[in-house]
Amino acid sequence: MDGTTNSHESTRMKTVELDLADWWQIIDGLTCRAEQYELTAQYHETGFADGDILDVRDAREAKNMAVHYWEVIGKIGEQIRDV
Repeated sequence: MDGTTNSHESTRMKTVELDLADWWQIIDGLTCRAEQYELTAQYHETGFADGDILDVRDAREAKNMAVHYWEVIGKIGEQIRDV
């Protein structure tokens, strides 16, 4: 996964109904993944990381993936706050 989507994939929307506690579990998992991508970017930039890194080409790809995860987290957060 390189953090890019084609226009067809990015416009396809789905509605998912879950208990609020389940949404918080999803946010927690996505947050962990976003932080891992940030750590991976740090590793590619400095050669050091305090933890596991993910398989990406370079720091740019890792940063792009982290940004994408944070955006998804933000979108979920906005929607569950309205509940």
